Amino acid sequence: MPRIIEGECPVSVRLLAEHMRNMVVQTRPKIPETSAQIPAKVPGGVYSDLQRAGIIGDILAGFNDVQTRWVAYDTWTYKANFQVSEKDVQSPVANLVFEGVDTIAFIELNDVPIGSTQNMFVRYVFDVKEHLKIGVNELKVTFASPVHAAENRSAKHFTAPACVPDEYNGECHANQLRKMQASFSWDWGPAFPSVGLWKPVYIEIYDTAIIRSLTTHTEQKDQLWYLRILAHLESGTSAKRVEGYITAKLFVEGHQSLNVAREIAIMTRHDGTVEVELNITVHSNVISFWWPNGFGDQPLYDLKVTLATHKDGYEVSHKHIKIGFRTLELVEEDASKILGNTTAGKGLTFYFKVNGYPMFMKGSNWIPANILPEIGYDKRTVDELLISARDTHMAMLRVWGGGVYESDYFYERCDQLGILIWQDFLFACSMYPADTEFLDNVKVEIEQTVIRLQHHPSIAVWAGNNENEVALRGNWYNTLTEFNKYKDEYIKLYVETIKPIVETWDPRRRYLVSSPSNGLESEQEGYIAKNPYDSNYGDTHYYNYLSDNWDINIYPNTRFASEYGFQSLPSLKTMATATKNKEDYHVNSSYSKHRQHSPNGYDFITDQMNRRLKLDENDPKHFEKFVFYSQISQAMAIKAETEFYRQSQADWYTMGALYWQLNDVWQAPSWSSIEYSGKWKMLHYFAKSFFAPVLVSPRLLLTDIVDVYAINDRLVPIIDGKITVDYFNWSILTPFKSQEFATNVDLLSAKKVTSLGLLNYNKDEIFLRFSFHMEGVSMSPYNFVFPKPLKDIKGLMQPNIKVTVSKNFYRNKLNDTFKYVVNIEVDAVVLFLWLETDSLHGHFDDNGLVITQANIAVNYYIKRRITVEDLEKNIRYQYYMN
Repeated sequence: MPRIIEGECPVSVRLLAEHMRNMVVQTRPKIPETSAQIPAKVPGGVYSDLQRAGIIGDILAGFNDVQTRWVAYDTWTYKANFQVSEKDVQSPVANLVFEGVDTIAFIELNDVPIGSTQNMFVRYVFDVKEHLKIGVNELKVTFASPVHAAENRSAKHFTAPACVPDEYNGECHANQLRKMQASFSWDWGPAFPSVGLWKPVYIEIYDTAIIRSLTTHTEQKDQLWYLRILAHLESGTSAKRVEGYITAKLFVEGHQSLNVAREIAIMTRHDGTVEVELNITVHSNVISFWWPNGFGDQPLYDLKVTLATHKDGYEVSHKHIKIGFRTLELVEEDASKILGNTTAGKGLTFYFKVNGYPMFMKGSNWIPANILPEIGYDKRTVDELLISARDTHMAMLRVWGGGVYESDYFYERCDQLGILIWQDFLFACSMYPADTEFLDNVKVEIEQTVIRLQHHPSIAVWAGNNENEVALRGNWYNTLTEFNKYKDEYIKLYVETIKPIVETWDPRRRYLVSSPSNGLESEQEGYIAKNPYDSNYGDTHYYNYLSDNWDINIYPNTRFASEYGFQSLPSLKTMATATKNKEDYHVNSSYSKHRQHSPNGYDFITDQMNRRLKLDENDPKHFEKFVFYSQISQAMAIKAETEFYRQSQADWYTMGALYWQLNDVWQAPSWSSIEYSGKWKMLHYFAKSFFAPVLVSPRLLLTDIVDVYAINDRLVPIIDGKITVDYFNWSILTPFKSQEFATNVDLLSAKKVTSLGLLNYNKDEIFLRFSFHMEGVSMSPYNFVFPKPLKDIKGLMQPNIKVTVSKNFYRNKLNDTFKYVVNIEVDAVVLFLWLETDSLHGHFDDNGLVITQANIAVNYYIKRRITVEDLEKNIRYQYYMN
């Protein structure tokens, strides 16, 4: 087996003795340099180390994103000593392995230069056998400033755009580096141009070869599955003959295993790598299908591949992964086959078929879990976010192209939770260079990434970039005069460089050149479509801040909505972790302006609120209500748009809704449904309802007609279901009229059931409540139509609200969580009742409640036992009232 040598921690980094306060982004500080050393963690980064050492404070507090920018302008050196034995020195292979280096670094071992790094997403392996010595060895890694490195490279290979908008408070030329693009700032996050050893560093010492990775390919034919395994071997960094015996063992159901083995005697390539193929035939009666979340279970099967010196000999290396058996294809075919010879039937479909079933993909977009990449790999944070996605019926997340390729743990958890991944390659919102050095850098990145992730059943599709096709066609960066130059470079990068690599190592998955795009149609138009947003093809990103986002009629048709969203502010509880200065708690404060990176962002939020809600600027609680109303507005806007897409499965064959965005990297206005603290915004609670597997979904038309849709996302049809429509006056909890409609709905489909007229009602005095009932359907939430903006309604009464906690509580021993039942009594309709427990760290299972009954109950979950009295005392609430 390979032996691993790791450096002693702490290592040390060179730092500057002081830093400037209150500097502006454009300033390049000239700071007297002194030599000092502080402990550093590996994996880690300089920002993290400086915080632990007390050199800088919390980087996410106040204006620290700018006030600590000096860190990104300087060079930094990591040093570590490690012991090497005489046996180690005598081994045939000794490789120094860096799993991830962020980003431009120069490496020395015992004062001898051994190599450099230029790509944060690449694993670097250096042959150090000739440089090791018995006893103490010193490793030194010196990092160049990523800001200056990007600037220097741009001077030679300028590629638009030069800089991010001023509102981002960011840095320029991120597109020149193979580094997390968002680390130079984005509209939802701060600039922290990180440097450091963000993944493990170690020395591998071995005699023969190691199994670095496994890729697997499954194909189903009748009752058999054909499993093709490629074991990716490394024998050092130069050509070598590898001899031995390789075995694959697949553990299947019934405590059985399927084995295959072969003897090998092969020459590696010049870099010491080679692949060995193994094939196993698996009968379908010993495995079960892997299904996306909400459609079935996620059985995973252990696959272990072992390399030995000979058939019964010493084990040299082994690799263990878990695989799932499922079929998945992205179907782009003549839409008229489904929709007939209609306007909707023109063009091509764009949907995912899993295990033979066309599935509407519900979900969101994933950005890095932390602005510092090494912290973004934190397992607890990843778990909380993915479980929050699972619990709101999401079946797909799009890993966005301006972040990082996520950790092995992330994809393993997606496999376990049934969350399919739309994986962007890491190019976003820019043109990118296409010089030889850049392309060679990218080739290694793409090959390593595809080989590392390919075996996961959760990976659904690869996409070459985020928004770069539409950016070029739409002249986002004033590239029109050089359109042909940039088009040629675009094709050179995404088509001629990336596409062949993906198709070599993962031939069964679809590679989309861009997102959004027209898919096959874009390819037929030379990869830059005349209209990449054509509603008859592919996927779209849609944002509209000028229209009424609560109005379901404003949204355009699409085959697949892979991005759409609206901003809100984080809660005051989350905001308090960034500033406790009460003067900051105002929309026009310097702090609030600093945190809002979207140009005109607060104006857009205010405009949306004023269309539907009433907020007095002179209210002493104006900012608190502004935060609360922004979350109401965001939740209702995304609810309207999502339900439009789900309804449109019936008449446009829209087959996906991934809203922007799931998570946050700091405490600021953003499009997220989960705050940086992990706290759910109202949007995330609403997602639990608007993504429900069975949903009655109304569409209020401009003609005052309400079309009523039934949506069935299950693998069984709805037979003899019942839709109830209750008509309410705002002034009373009892409906003044009810109607019932019987409905049948095919499996995995949406259907318009009926239409209702509101012409004979005073629409400012009423609202409608929709519900669905059928035996075997346990969860179908209420839905509502508010015919008039809530600021204009008549009859809404000031409610009396009583909140109590049941005496009994429940403990879940599996996750050590305590559940309490919270009872809510009201005497009037309550809009968007929002429950908080500021001094307790638990969560409610439902929130933002529209209450139309005198008594309801919600559950409260917390990780420690508390008294009923403590919980009752800590619950506070707010709601919307004109």
